[in-house]
Amino acid sequence: MMGINQPDVIFSDDVIPGQSGEVDSAVPLFIGYTQQGPIYSAVRINSFSDFENEFGGASTTVGILYYALKHYFDNGGSGCFVLSLGANSTLENITADQLVAAFGDARISSEVAAESTITLVAIPDMVLLDDADASHWAQAWLALQAICQIRRGVFGLFDTPDTAQNASACLASFISSEPANPEWGAAYWPHLVTNYGVEGGEPVVVPPSAAVAAVIEYSDQHYGVWKAPANVALAQVVKPSQSWLQSDGLFQSTSTSLNLIRSFPGRGTRVWGCRTLTSDTHSPWRYVQIRRFVGYIETELSRIGRHFVFETNNALTWIKFKGLAHIWLRQLWLVGGLYGAEESEAFYVQIGLNETMTDDDINQGKMIMNVGLAVTYPAEFIAVSLTFDARTSLIQPVTRASAGAA
Repeated sequence: MMGINQPDVIFSDDVIPGQSGEVDSAVPLFIGYTQQGPIYSAVRINSFSDFENEFGGASTTVGILYYALKHYFDNGGSGCFVLSLGANSTLENITADQLVAAFGDARISSEVAAESTITLVAIPDMVLLDDADASHWAQAWLALQAICQIRRGVFGLFDTPDTAQNASACLASFISSEPANPEWGAAYWPHLVTNYGVEGGEPVVVPPSAAVAAVIEYSDQHYGVWKAPANVALAQVVKPSQSWLQSDGLFQSTSTSLNLIRSFPGRGTRVWGCRTLTSDTHSPWRYVQIRRFVGYIETELSRIGRHFVFETNNALTWIKFKGLAHIWLRQLWLVGGLYGAEESEAFYVQIGLNETMTDDDINQGKMIMNVGLAVTYPAEFIAVSLTFDARTSLIQPVTRASAGAA
């Protein structure tokens, strides 16, 4: 057996049912307050004009979802779902407890469970909480994290308080609650100063989650789910609201880390990080693209497996299932999604009696396939070493021959 230092992906009878057709890897759901429209219902939106027609215009008070959606589409987002928590006017007298309760409403989970195409979730209106209220921020994070536990393959995009100190306090409070499976989410800091706003007024500042969702969608479509959604320039951004020099250790190499949004001279404002919220530095789920990529593979192989539901559970069916899975994984390897110079180094597929199943499993109608994957890791830290020798000139003298007298 090849040596792949990755967790096996185990498919059993509880993941065989799936959907037919190609699975979109990045379909976001945005949750927040709107001017109008149905509440606690996930509505498919294909353009910003669709959003305005369905949910109305910008808030005249403090709602931010309108501008977050505008930023999503301006950064290349091609389609999403929107779930309204109620009218913007509700926000005028809302308390932090009521806001967090709205984020954790059971009707949101029901919508996510029912709409199987949703794979990303963000709550931009989380920034309506007091920036220094770490307790309520952590509760809002836990509400979003709970949504991501509803079914396999749902990934959360977490906004943060705007100042580094408050973002750090929020993260510490969230981690201290020992959330289950924190690798199914990633947090981004700071907020973004945009080009939006009334002429002569203050520019609109938005949380980064909507733009990050667009970056993930673009990266998946043009490069692959295995590509890190980082080092990508953002559109309609004047600057980050805070300098990365003030991040005060929010990006950590040896512990739970937030992903920074940084401004580079001549290169624009870019997403600068691809870490999940896991605190285990040895976890294979440390990076956003790895967690999402393996989840995507699980979903696709489950979709393939659904064609064999109620088929005879024998060696011929196993060979067919294994063959289709092998072909699909081989295509991933050929386009660079899996690591390895040889196919045998990139993945393996196991299915069969006394290999992945016992006689009891077969008698109970179970068909179990094990898959091992060698996924690629990003070059997160690049060291460039230069040596200068002041004693040696870089420009060598040119020796010219002089002509003698005839």
